[in-house]
Amino acid sequence: MTMVDLCRPFRYTWNRASDRCYHFFPCLSDPARRSSLCLKVAMVMLHLIYAGILFLFDRDLIEKTRREPWYTALYVLLFVATLAQYFFTSGSSPGYVLEAMRAVSETDALLRKTSMTSKQHASSKNGSLTVTVDGNQLGRVLLGSNATSWTTLVMDMYPPGSSIRTWTCTYCNVVQPPRAKHCHDCNKCVLQFDHHCVWLGTCIGQGNHCRFWWYIFEETALCLWTGILYIINFPDFSAPSSSFP
Repeated sequence: MTMVDLCRPFRYTWNRASDRCYHFFPCLSDPARRSSLCLKVAMVMLHLIYAGILFLFDRDLIEKTRREPWYTALYVLLFVATLAQYFFTSGSSPGYVLEAMRAVSETDALLRKTSMTSKQHASSKNGSLTVTVDGNQLGRVLLGSNATSWTTLVMDMYPPGSSIRTWTCTYCNVVQPPRAKHCHDCNKCVLQFDHHCVWLGTCIGQGNHCRFWWYIFEETALCLWTGILYIINFPDFSAPSSSFP
């Protein structure tokens, strides 16, 4: 009996357990989503460990919490708000080019459907007046002009005479608006691409740029506050040693 034969039952048991886990948690079957989920769990554990050390091992801080509960309440509020903003930002869409193309296509299809079905003839009760509503006029009212395709819409954003080949993504084969860029981590083109944030597991673009900066602001405030608490409540680690060898 070889080593492969000995490990075969364990491999079979592991595969069955993995299949059951993937059945109840489909997100774990995708390697990208699985790594993103592990990253989120690690970020939460990192926050809990650093904040938990303060409240578990420092008696002075615990006593101060009993005397001044509002101080700890503000810290806990910032702690929860930072984690909530982290999940809110990491789960938000940066604004993909394909989503914008789909929205323009749906709007174009809706206006074309409206132009075909909105020709209505309304007669007055007197029978002497007839009013006709043209769908093209309705489209001009809604969008300011006739429904246009995505390519025409993007062409209006570039200077006249520019080549469409320079706007087309070589990976997605879609026409990119200005400041759009292909993200190789997400394998999608992002509107107003800023960067791909590894810690958030998503791109930062037009759709979540403001949320990202709110998260950076809250995370910075939380880190500074936590560092000050460590310096104040653990002076032995921050003070330089006075003894010389």
